[in-house]
Amino acid sequence: MKKAIAIVLCALLVVGMFTGCAKKAEPATKLEQIKAAGVLVVGTSPDYPPYEFVIAGENGQMEYKGIDISIAEEIAKDLGVELKIEAVDFDGLDSALQMGTIDMILAAYNPDDKRAEVMDFSDTYYIDEVVALVTADTADSYTDLATSFDGKKVGVQLGTTLETDYFPQATGAEKVALKKVTQLVSELKAGALDAIFVEKPIAESYIANNPELAIATGISFATEATGYVVGLPKNSPELAAAVNATIKRLVDANAIAGFAETAQDTQDQAILD
Repeated sequence: MKKAIAIVLCALLVVGMFTGCAKKAEPATKLEQIKAAGVLVVGTSPDYPPYEFVIAGENGQMEYKGIDISIAEEIAKDLGVELKIEAVDFDGLDSALQMGTIDMILAAYNPDDKRAEVMDFSDTYYIDEVVALVTADTADSYTDLATSFDGKKVGVQLGTTLETDYFPQATGAEKVALKKVTQLVSELKAGALDAIFVEKPIAESYIANNPELAIATGISFATEATGYVVGLPKNSPELAAAVNATIKRLVDANAIAGFAETAQDTQDQAILD
């Protein structure tokens, strides 16, 4: 009898050992994965003041600033996790999200049908006007989008809706698509480009530090602004709901306008290469 009891106890002990060693269930949703990791990894292209840019901090380390960075900080705070900013060339953000090296995209990001095939979007949090950035001495010569750029070299950032939706409206223009806006501005100042199509706050931020540049006031685009959204992993409704809750809180409090004002006050410190 004692022997039988001992055998049963040993069997129960073995089962308990295997049960204790079994792996814990992996977090089921993207939101749960982020919370379990304790870190939110946000991808951005930090060459786009006032939305995202880099400055030298007091301790000499590089710090990310801008409207989108402030929004990312609020999302991380609401999720109860730390924020990590991952700098990625704009045309590589979609791939980074699909590969899972980043959790979301905050980069003055417009939704479109092609992107919708591989990711989800948050609600819109900001809408801006697109303009033509040119040299100040030519600003008055651009009066009609369909004809004024005939034979001109127009720069756009690679992989953006500026390239796919806005550039085609400049009939007869030659497209020059580069990875960074800083590269485009350098080419414009050097005379290698005649114009750059870019969002108005971006143009204004570069004009502030480059008085030889100006906005072509006679140019307007037919494409309706779609506004900026957060790019999210496909089929992540729980994460989308959490992000949208943060966006609603910020929009209702008019906080994003405050982020824009702070970014514009700071962008003259931006390190752009």
